[in-house]
Amino acid sequence: AVVSTQSTGYYITNNLRVMKLLSVLALLVALVAAQEEWDRDRDGYYRYEDYGEPEGEPEGEGEWYHTEPRRYYTEPRDPRIGRNFFGFSQYDINGMVESYALEGELKYQFIGFDDVMEEILVPEICHITSKNFTIYNNRLLDTFLLEQLEKMSPDCQSFKCDVLHYAHEHGARIFVDIMNSTSMQDAIEIVGNELAQAIDELRFCSCGREFFRAIFRAAPFYNPAAFDEDYGIYYTVARNVDHKSAGRVFDQLIEGVCASGSEGGRCLDDMFDVVGELMDMYDVTEDEIDDYSDGNKKAQRQHQKRCDAFFGVINAFEQAGDDDYYDLEPSDGEDFWHMFFDKVGAGTNALYCAKGCKKQRTRLYPCCMRKMLENNKIWDNVANVIKSIHLIYPVLNDDVEWDGFYERDTYYMSDEDLAEWTAWTIPEDLREKFMKMVHAAKYCEGNIVRCY
Repeated sequence: AVVSTQSTGYYITNNLRVMKLLSVLALLVALVAAQEEWDRDRDGYYRYEDYGEPEGEPEGEGEWYHTEPRRYYTEPRDPRIGRNFFGFSQYDINGMVESYALEGELKYQFIGFDDVMEEILVPEICHITSKNFTIYNNRLLDTFLLEQLEKMSPDCQSFKCDVLHYAHEHGARIFVDIMNSTSMQDAIEIVGNELAQAIDELRFCSCGREFFRAIFRAAPFYNPAAFDEDYGIYYTVARNVDHKSAGRVFDQLIEGVCASGSEGGRCLDDMFDVVGELMDMYDVTEDEIDDYSDGNKKAQRQHQKRCDAFFGVINAFEQAGDDDYYDLEPSDGEDFWHMFFDKVGAGTNALYCAKGCKKQRTRLYPCCMRKMLENNKIWDNVANVIKSIHLIYPVLNDDVEWDGFYERDTYYMSDEDLAEWTAWTIPEDLREKFMKMVHAAKYCEGNIVRCY
């Protein structure tokens, strides 16, 4: 028994030593594996092993954050403004777009879009007519919409199909170009150039106008097979919003952007030049906003006089109105919109009317844009659309309900309240504040800003 006990003790002691050794080895292996994982995370290899290293990886140093129970690494800020502004990472883009070479040229396409084009979009958009349409061969169109589209002039009959193929051929490339833009100015220039090219190739200024006229005529009655569930809200809006006025607004805007601009281009080109100028001012403001915020009042006043930044606009916006504005919401009605137009209008007035900056502001005021802004027909039709939306709001908000076949429930909205609501029109002083906001250059005290 003594021998047996000694043998047992020997084996237990020996096994404990072996277990300790194994535990130490396991700990070392875990530490090595953890260090390798740490190094992979730090160097960013985890981003490349599965998805491929993205082209043009941005330079710069990221930061390490130490938290419990783990540490993590943030990537350096990508200088490509398109990715930062829209929140796309290289991983997101790789999941949406694929590249391929065609005749020595790099091409892009949206992943899976070819199948959608071949199986759904081309058969329905390009080949279905009001004659061969059935509820079984189309989910996106209906017979009334097709009939309206077929009233377009012969030269424009293929417009909807042309737009589809143009988007398929150029859409992914345009998306990648915007994502790779390194400044807002660069991104705006890309969008402007691409729109100008599309307008020319697709004859948008003629066929586009016909197309949208057909769309607005058909909108109240749009009923495709895709609406296979309850679309009651859509029909409430579609049947009661003033589509005729909305269509006129859209038609007049197309006419305006297609009108002749400066330097032999279209007004759309001039308007994108304006946006580019504004983006330059935005970049300066963003770069120097900390200096402005940290400076004393004298230094801030000097910043506010500058013509190449928005510091004067920011100050005018902050000083206009009162603090009650921040407690209001659009649903509060006229009180909110009065204060909103006051504050934003003060900002646009500072933009166009600042003393010493009127020469520079000429670049923000194309003559063709002034002509559009002075077209009262546009704003009269906008007012009609707003009025029609105002009338259906109580229905959408469930303030108007029916107890029976003809008796209305007056719990949420009495007859007097409903009568007052339906009698509402846009006040003249509110419309004037709106116009001072959108067309501030016209309302500058003293000399009016010259257009170019």
